[in-house]
Amino acid sequence: MVVINATCYIMANYSNLTNYLNDDIECFVFDSISSTNDYLAQLVFCTKTQVCITSEQTCGKGQYNRKWLSQKDTSIILSIRYVFPSNTSLSGLSLVVGIALIDVLEKYGILGLKLKWPNDVYFGDRKLAGILIENSLQGDYQSVIIGLGLNVNFNQNFQCKTPWIDLKQITSTPIDKLNLSKNLINKILEYFDIFELNGFDKFYAKWAKVDYLLGKQVKHTNKAQLFSGICIGVNHQGVLLVETQYGIKPIYSSEFLHLC
Repeated sequence: MVVINATCYIMANYSNLTNYLNDDIECFVFDSISSTNDYLAQLVFCTKTQVCITSEQTCGKGQYNRKWLSQKDTSIILSIRYVFPSNTSLSGLSLVVGIALIDVLEKYGILGLKLKWPNDVYFGDRKLAGILIENSLQGDYQSVIIGLGLNVNFNQNFQCKTPWIDLKQITSTPIDKLNLSKNLINKILEYFDIFELNGFDKFYAKWAKVDYLLGKQVKHTNKAQLFSGICIGVNHQGVLLVETQYGIKPIYSSEFLHLC
């Protein structure tokens, strides 16, 4: 059941965020920026973990060059640049970020969240958060930039094609954005350490409990591969599996995948 309330949220002051992170993390804080992902991408490469966080993103990016829409001071908008060895398989990494987000929000009493493969967080049938991962090879390293947008307290007249929800509609407890942001960053980095050693397999059981698409009918509309079927979960590399009349099909991208 969704709780509609009039809780007042104040603007977050991220200026001292670095005090809540490990000493070897470089943090960039903005009041407004075009894209946190783009900012980290244009920095000179280094192996240090870097975080960019802002109160407003004027040209945010979603999957497949879609726009990520938001309003000033109404979301948690951040990106993390993390460096993996070049031989690390990144399959399932976006799923791990989603699991980290759900695990943190559960500590705030926010239950019933689901993950829509591979990068969206849902409450009911409405989108609460999105994840964008971009990576590039840098010699012996893979530089991975993880963008995260979490709806906290949107204005109710906000217009978006995708049905949305924010934390204000889910919980009557005010959310401290600074506290939540540092908890999200630290949990994501904690899970990255586990992922680097064990891959997605270590998170497989967690994903199965929050799989939004499990049992749902989908269609794949790529002209080279047209089919429909039932989602039956993911494999131990985080690849989506769809049961069709032609057998089980692995799905590596959501670009041509649609709910029926």
